[in-house]
Amino acid sequence: MKAGWEVKPLGEVCTLQRGFDLPKRLRTNGPFPLVTSNGPTDTHDTAKVTGPGVTTGRSGTIGAVHYIEADFWPLNTALYVKDFHGNDEKYIWYLLQAFDLSQFASGAGVPTLNRNHVHGELVATAGNLEVQKRIVAVLDAAFEGLTRAKENAETNLQNARELFVRLVEERFAELSSVGENKKIEEIAQVKGGKRLPKGSKFSEKKTDYPYISVKNFTDDGSIDYAKLGYIDLETHEAISRYIINKEDMYISIAGTIGKTGIVPLELDGAHLTENAARLIFVPEILNEYVYFFSKTANFQDQVGLNTRTAAQPKLALVRLKTVTLPIVGLDEQRNVISDFEGARSLCIDLERQYQAKVQDIADLRQSLLQKAFAGELT
Repeated sequence: MKAGWEVKPLGEVCTLQRGFDLPKRLRTNGPFPLVTSNGPTDTHDTAKVTGPGVTTGRSGTIGAVHYIEADFWPLNTALYVKDFHGNDEKYIWYLLQAFDLSQFASGAGVPTLNRNHVHGELVATAGNLEVQKRIVAVLDAAFEGLTRAKENAETNLQNARELFVRLVEERFAELSSVGENKKIEEIAQVKGGKRLPKGSKFSEKKTDYPYISVKNFTDDGSIDYAKLGYIDLETHEAISRYIINKEDMYISIAGTIGKTGIVPLELDGAHLTENAARLIFVPEILNEYVYFFSKTANFQDQVGLNTRTAAQPKLALVRLKTVTLPIVGLDEQRNVISDFEGARSLCIDLERQYQAKVQDIADLRQSLLQKAFAGELT
């Protein structure tokens, strides 16, 4: 081990303590952050802990670590560092991120972190305060650069999305004056998905029977395969009459209302969640045409107006059928699709690049933390 470094139980480097109860009826807006397991979420007129401080989740969200500059009130879903044992506060913030507290979560229902389970874990730490401050300075500079790289990628993606939507809006505004307005029920069959049978579970490995959930729908109309679930043969046969075909259009009807896409060729025969509907169009209608219309404010407004308020917002199929759009001939539909495919492809490519960059940044961030607390950055 590098000179000046030592291995200690975590509890001797920083002592974690459960936050304080504060019922909502007793909370008053003020200058001090209220900190939950997800970090600062509200304010209060009184603080319990002098800043700067460090918190992490005790119940619910486990693993995220938050640095709080000001005095604050940590709620009972959080743990806060009660004693830094003379160490630099920000150094401890980085140390706990490298330590990965999420691995100590327990509980089948709501994940919970017991501070007594982690206090005895051994960690390598720099004993010299000046060394700690140098590590903090190196990590601050590196992470600031990573944050800028992520923000630039987000900006590029958002600009492409806005350009795409603007093109679609302008074109369908023109079509509304020449096309014939029709309801979706006049041009398509609207069918719901199917909930997994009671007692069924997703397969632990990839099978021939994918199951598309709302969480798989991306903003650009593609499928996030990383989150795709699979079911076994028995479950597939139990709901086999609900399979969807390639190029059916799907739309989320619960949770995130209005997300749409087209079933890709390789997912022909997949199953669709009960929180989504599929549209099977008559031969005179191209599904890509309707998909592009679904990106307009007109469509989103109609979906919003047809959405009932509930604990989980839901768009009833009978209401979805009444959404109207301008219908033109097949040749004009093809022209519309051709005009928009390039812009959509750009968005999809940028989305993939962005997700890859986010993962690369996360990996690099963790690598820097590991190097820092192996004594390799000083």
